Amino acid sequence: MVRVGFDLVEVARVRDLVERRGQRALERLFTPQEIDHCWRAPPPLRWQRLATRWAAKEAFIKAQGRPIPWREMEVVLEGRAPFLSWRGQKFPLSLSHTPDLAGAVVLLPEGVPPTAR
Repeated sequence: MVRVGFDLVEVARVRDLVERRGQRALERLFTPQEIDHCWRAPPPLRWQRLATRWAAKEAFIKAQGRPIPWREMEVVLEGRAPFLSWRGQKFPLSLSHTPDLAGAVVLLPEGVPPTAR
């Protein structure tokens, strides 16, 4: 059995949060590598990249069925393929965005317990 997680996020919600709370919000939600990758993009794309990572982490939490600290998860790229990395494991991930919305789907293959520690 495969568990699937999906999430959709408004890009403006992420932008507004970061603009209000600044570096503290970024560092609470994203890893240094994620922040660096997103911050290298021009502003419209920057917010879309952050929002897709937010959606990916929410999707993973939904697939796991329990809360996970945000910075334990990281969206990583291998070439152009995204994965969600968590505790040494990589999970298949699909990311998409428009100027207004960002979405993510993550797959947890059979054999990955929802409460793996």
